[in-house]
Amino acid sequence: MLKRLGVLSIALLFPACASADDLGWIEGHWRSDSDGRVSEEFWTNGEGGLYLGVNRSIRDGQARAFEFIRIIETAEGAAYCAQPGGSEAVCFDQVSSNAHSITFENPDHDFPQRITYVRDGDALTAIISDMSGEQSISFVWTRVDE
Repeated sequence: MLKRLGVLSIALLFPACASADDLGWIEGHWRSDSDGRVSEEFWTNGEGGLYLGVNRSIRDGQARAFEFIRIIETAEGAAYCAQPGGSEAVCFDQVSSNAHSITFENPDHDFPQRITYVRDGDALTAIISDMSGEQSISFVWTRVDE
């Protein structure tokens, strides 16, 4: 009985992991455009437990980089799998989430090891970092109405 109460107490302290149904705030077309540099991210809805995303970077009118991304439902919550340049997928497990943010980690990956997405109104921010947070890069996009 005490063991069950301990598990229940822990469950109440830490919110449940997000499912794909909880991530509707990431859907859509996101873009930043500054000094000849364009960064875009597109996300589908999570129908069927799968969000599909693509990221594209353009500099001086030329595509310089792209990435295929997916967020999938797992038994533990969600996982973020990225394929920069179409390479083999590297996956990151969800470690936390709330109504408008989600964080994924893979401590065995070189960089990044942590990926966080935060939605604030019409802005979507992605922060990639190492586990310490000392090395960190942020990408901020604005929602594009289509």
